Amino acid sequence: MQAHQPWTGSLHHLEEILLGSCSATKLKVKATHIMLLERTNKLTWGVALLLSLCYAYIFFQVVRSKGEGSGLLFGFCVAGLPETPDEDVGCANCPYINSHVAAFVVDVFLTAVTAYYWYKDPQKGGFMTNIVYLALGFIILIHGLLHWFLQQTTFDFLPKINCYRADTSDIEEFGYIIFGTFSFLLSLIILSIGFGVKKWFTWVGSVIFTIAVVVLTQDTGGELILPGLFCIVHPLSCFTGLFTKEPLFNTKVATLFVICTAVGILELSSCNNILRPYGGHVWYDITLHLAVVSATPYITNQGKKKIHED
Repeated sequence: MQAHQPWTGSLHHLEEILLGSCSATKLKVKATHIMLLERTNKLTWGVALLLSLCYAYIFFQVVRSKGEGSGLLFGFCVAGLPETPDEDVGCANCPYINSHVAAFVVDVFLTAVTAYYWYKDPQKGGFMTNIVYLALGFIILIHGLLHWFLQQTTFDFLPKINCYRADTSDIEEFGYIIFGTFSFLLSLIILSIGFGVKKWFTWVGSVIFTIAVVVLTQDTGGELILPGLFCIVHPLSCFTGLFTKEPLFNTKVATLFVICTAVGILELSSCNNILRPYGGHVWYDITLHLAVVSATPYITNQGKKKIHED
């Protein structure tokens, strides 16, 4: 028999040390990678928060000027074909192709995409997972229905705004009830996802937010009430994204929030020159609701899985 080499055991020991060292290095690299991703996430939410504060400031400047020269119709930058909507006839000359109809179609489609991701999600049987999908789908679909409402002229039992109405006295009281309810639900959904539905400040914060939104938009006139809600809800969403540890507020969501807030700023400040020639408000809905879709548990879990695989 061949004699046992005395250095064989040392080689095995050295191999174990090297393998252990490689594993430790990989773990350190992965930990550093995750830390950088988290910092990028918070930085992106910070940029979104700063932009959202600019967005709110510009909105109140528009309110102060009563929208004169802004090109906004009922607070929105509305494009249309074959003719551009205006304050004289609203969307009468473009009843089928205008920004509100386009936004409604986009929102219905993205609601269906949200439902598809729920169907694909292996965790869809969980109660809280289902609630999150329901809440996100609700946000997108209700937003789309509001756009449909703002241009509809078919149903006599509903107010007919047709993209623009100078006199809103007959719908302001009813509008504020709907507006206040929607503001509370929107705030409750955002804070619940970010910090938990059982936390007392989620409910108290939603009540305070609703009161603040209604008070701050009280003197804006009926036509600026809906843009007022979204201008003010942006800082709330970005604040939540900045301080929550909830993975649904991921970097992709933050990035899309930066983009949609920039679109909102363009809408308020450069509707006639920049946004209307390229479709108007529909771009806000596309970017905002892509952010909402990116917050679905299915997309979030796919992102987490990719990080761990890397």
